[in-house]
Amino acid sequence: MEGFKETEIKPCTSQKSFYGKAKQIETANGYFLQSYETIVCYIDKKTNKFYRLWSGYSATTQKHIDSFRRLNGLPGIGKREWDKLPVVAI
Repeated sequence: MEGFKETEIKPCTSQKSFYGKAKQIETANGYFLQSYETIVCYIDKKTNKFYRLWSGYSATTQKHIDSFRRLNGLPGIGKREWDKLPVVAI
């Protein structure tokens, strides 16, 4: 596949690594978070709006989401905020 850049996400905590389990996929229009094998969320480059794409939850993936948001200049969120977001299709 052409037109995207994949980058491993680093934890925003004292944890040393996510051991390749969290990746940011950059496209022309935005950034996707892949946690394990699942595309979880998206940040639109133009609007900087955050979208929830996955209806599930896990504590580990929540750490990935928090680090992904911080990497892209957004504040981190916890489970309570995540649960309130609507799941959308992009």
